[in-house]
Amino acid sequence: MTPRSLFFLILLTLFSCEKDDICLEGTPATPRMIVLFKDYENPQNKKGVTKLLIRGLGLADSLTAFSGDSIAIPLRNNYEFTQYEFTLSTSSPTLSDSLQINHRQFDTYINRACGYKSTFIFENPFYYELTQSGGWIKNIEKISDTLSDEKKSHLAIYH
Repeated sequence: MTPRSLFFLILLTLFSCEKDDICLEGTPATPRMIVLFKDYENPQNKKGVTKLLIRGLGLADSLTAFSGDSIAIPLRNNYEFTQYEFTLSTSSPTLSDSLQINHRQFDTYINRACGYKSTFIFENPFYYELTQSGGWIKNIEKISDTLSDEKKSHLAIYH
């Protein structure tokens, strides 16, 4: 192959890519729900959790260990609800609460490489407790009706 033909081959390859062939970093993606943990006794104060295990019910391999006062967790975009089990592994006996978050979903087409971005609207009632007694969660508050980005909190769990 001659240098001239190699040059034209490289030039052809460079110009054959469409901008939709690559999903650039920073392109909006489906946001996760920001959960803030707060003190039940002093609702204005954040209260972190230690060794919280979060398991998505109906999701394969979805166990997350967490410590802190806020976390971003995904919502299911193939159902109108998402179920999670929150287990405090530092308490004895271990305390668990299971919640179902009810939502509607609207998809926006981004491009061929990135696909779709989902926006979620929380339903009324926006949650349902699957466990009815003996848990560690005292109250739940919806902070935002719409989940369209990860810039603010969407849900507060008081404990």
